[in-house]
Amino acid sequence: MPCRPLFFFWNREERVERLSAEKLALERRAAEQAETLRELTSAKAALSARAQQLAQDVAKAEEELRAVSSVSETEQAQTLALLEEINLVQTENGSLRQQLRALGKL
Repeated sequence: MPCRPLFFFWNREERVERLSAEKLALERRAAEQAETLRELTSAKAALSARAQQLAQDVAKAEEELRAVSSVSETEQAQTLALLEEINLVQTENGSLRQQLRALGKL
């Protein structure tokens, strides 16, 4: 007797039952994978929205940092200008004192 695959010896009913069980298992697996795909798609959308929000937050923070830095630079420039003005006034005051001393008024 030639070597035949085992499924030739099964009766038709057994083959139908086996194929039905395999089909059911595949359908269940497909349903599970479809649910997993829906969950992953939803998670991806949520993560994309969060990443976009974070990018906007970073851009806003950078803009605020530039504004603070600009204010700080302006304040530093104003402070330096005031210090220079004070120095000039003190120098002029010293010069005027010397003139008064020279005139004998001090």
